[in-house]
Amino acid sequence: MSRRYPRPFVCGLAALLPVACAAPTGLDGPAAAPSSASEVATTRVQIVYGSQRPLVELVFTGADGRDRRVLAWVNMGAPTIVLSKTLYRELGVGAGRDLAFRIGAIGITVPAASVTDGPGELDGRDLFDLLFAPRRVEAVLPASVLRRFAIVLDPAARTLTLAPPGTLKPAGIPVPIRVDPASGIATVEAQMGETALPLVLDAGAPYTWLRGSAVAGLLRLHPEWHRADGAVGRSNLAMADLGLERDGTLVRLPDVTLGDLVLPAVGALGTGPMLRRVGDALVGELFWDLWQKPAPVPVAGWLGGNVLSDFRLTIDYTAGLSTWQRQRPTDPHDLDGIGLTLVRYGDDYRVSRVADRNGQPLVAGVEPGDRLVAVDGRPLRGAASEFAWDALRGRPGTLRRLDLERDGRPLQVEAPAVEF
Repeated sequence: MSRRYPRPFVCGLAALLPVACAAPTGLDGPAAAPSSASEVATTRVQIVYGSQRPLVELVFTGADGRDRRVLAWVNMGAPTIVLSKTLYRELGVGAGRDLAFRIGAIGITVPAASVTDGPGELDGRDLFDLLFAPRRVEAVLPASVLRRFAIVLDPAARTLTLAPPGTLKPAGIPVPIRVDPASGIATVEAQMGETALPLVLDAGAPYTWLRGSAVAGLLRLHPEWHRADGAVGRSNLAMADLGLERDGTLVRLPDVTLGDLVLPAVGALGTGPMLRRVGDALVGELFWDLWQKPAPVPVAGWLGGNVLSDFRLTIDYTAGLSTWQRQRPTDPHDLDGIGLTLVRYGDDYRVSRVADRNGQPLVAGVEPGDRLVAVDGRPLRGAASEFAWDALRGRPGTLRRLDLERDGRPLQVEAPAVEF
């Protein structure tokens, strides 16, 4: 498995998971320029989900004046709009044409210089394709656009509402936020036991990720919070051949407190070293150090969909306030299943690591590099990420039949689901 980390890829990965490098002009470039929006009282659009990430339809105006409808990833942790390379050229952005599009009834214009050309690649594969295939996603709707409004994310209704700041009257528990005035990225102060950590709010990430160093600090105080080593289920959200997931640490936090709001049994992945431990010791946690640049304060990670999808979440960026109305109870078993960290190569899924607990592998008979062909007879080739996650889920003790291929030879393993 390749482990090359060229600078454009690191920046591209940071752009999508979920905070971008500082600006499209370079790692040390200026923050995103502001966008303009037409004055419309309120608009509400439908959300569809791809790889358990929220997607909405945007209508772009092409150079020929025709409409171009695309699915865009609602990424509350990204500071700039990202377009697929094809769409970027088709819309004339590279020639200096400002980007014009509609979301629902609202028209928005973004300066061409503030638009990112392509999401980056891993092993020659476009990251939009890597994260969302077979669904076609061609854009990121970022915080720098959302911050112009008060927004409501309603997972139960599968809607995103945009309204003028100060016009919404949400019900629920208010939680103060800090908002970067340029990027729009919002953070909350999260209390975990004796430790307070600033975290980005991002429903666009399927699971909560934290700095590995932050999790190491938590585990020194509370070793009982440890669940396993190696990302599994939705915490394996990138499925990229990186130490971030392969060498990550899973924890279950008994309570996370945001002001007056208490979140019970929160699962999180403390990411592993991206450049192996020696490299990270020399240059720091590269992914996170790039990732946090557009945030209003240095951050320790993000709160993802495993938390935010339980709430109707209202964010008034101008007022610096989020309001949380619970729609469903917390699921403390959201990762229970087969303990495998997966990597996606083209249409195939391969095992990057067998998760372990206290040094003991949680699946016997499987090795890194094995191709996972099917689970209980359900073929995985070409399937979306959420299909693979769901196939491996199960109540503790449930046996799953894994069809694998090793060095071209088929093999079959029965693996028990475990609790995470």
